[in-house]
Amino acid sequence: MSKRKIELNEKVEKLAAKYLKTYDIDLDTLTNKALKVYLIDHLSSSQIKEALRENDNTSSNYSGRLFPNNIDDLNL
Repeated sequence: MSKRKIELNEKVEKLAAKYLKTYDIDLDTLTNKALKVYLIDHLSSSQIKEALRENDNTSSNYSGRLFPNNIDDLNL
């Protein structure tokens, strides 16, 4: 997937800066983790299966586990 430019509003940028410093991670890692949680929560199970099947054949192995104990099992 292509790189996307994002612009944070002032309050979110301050919160993100604090989080990044506290947990010593980069913005890309934070963004990917946050988006994964948000998207899994807001898409239906059929939408998730469809997206994984369309975008990555290896990820389709995980499409049966839509709400795993560990969200990283989806390997997004």
